Amino acid sequence: MSKVDVRVLKDLTESKKRVMTNVVQHLEQREMNKRSWRWQYSVMSIIVTVCIGIFLYSQFSGSQEQTASIPTVFDEKFLKLFLEIDPQVKDPKLTSDEKLKFESYLQWESFYAYARSKGIVPTQEQMDKELETLIELSINENNVKFTEQLQKMSLTREEYIEQFTKPMTYKLATINSLLDQEKDQYKDVERMMLFFLVEKDALNYFEVNYSQEIAYLREKYDIPVGEKGIHSKRGTVVAIKEHEFLVVSHADKSNIGKLSIDEIVEKHGNGMWFPLIDPLKTLSPGDYVEVKYNQDLNIEGKNIVRIADIESMEILEEHQ
Repeated sequence: MSKVDVRVLKDLTESKKRVMTNVVQHLEQREMNKRSWRWQYSVMSIIVTVCIGIFLYSQFSGSQEQTASIPTVFDEKFLKLFLEIDPQVKDPKLTSDEKLKFESYLQWESFYAYARSKGIVPTQEQMDKELETLIELSINENNVKFTEQLQKMSLTREEYIEQFTKPMTYKLATINSLLDQEKDQYKDVERMMLFFLVEKDALNYFEVNYSQEIAYLREKYDIPVGEKGIHSKRGTVVAIKEHEFLVVSHADKSNIGKLSIDEIVEKHGNGMWFPLIDPLKTLSPGDYVEVKYNQDLNIEGKNIVRIADIESMEILEEHQ
């Protein structure tokens, strides 16, 4: 899909996982010297939806020219597709996993809305590249899934392309253009850390300017605020950079300066980088903290180091 994808949700099948892994590896090789990512939660789930449309697109013999109009923010048909809601069910009751997916959908739309607010418009070349990558990485073994989805939606392949694949390609290209633009502000950070840094501004913009739309969907699908899957990490801050900080559980602050960062991480077998946002800039190496987050990912080949977003942070008395 794109460089903004996140690792597969727990309820996805093994074949879907392989699709997502291949997509992420291909795109990160193109941008970051063959470094690949495996994502957890959030936008990665959208890969499955997009690949469905792209597979159908690759089978369609008509013109591949992008002619779709600019897609709107909050098109509910995309939400239903993303949540895999049966279109025949008028008032669906969402499971806990589907409610978590809803939060991922909001995140996805917030990036698109934020990019549009900055006047970002992708070029035809950018959209073509997104489309080519998705076509290349489509997997024939999912043909049954694609066919089932078409039947449920009562759509032809051509109709699916026009209604879903082309608008999604536009959004993908727009979001990636936003991240490319934000590189100038956040230099020397990994692509996913860039995503988490921009996410804060995108969500703030979204909540201010689309509060009514968000409230309407939450009420309609009975999704209360705070339905995210929040995780917690306690540990010692062992490194601070301009835009990120590293927390290692069970690390002794007396080793900071004596051992390298890699040595500390390797010694304790864990480490997690978090974005350093404005309220946290008083943080110091050696502080013992608890960080709340809801998304993280492994760096391929460095399983003891992860990158995560941040919901909140508290400086604690050590081993409280």
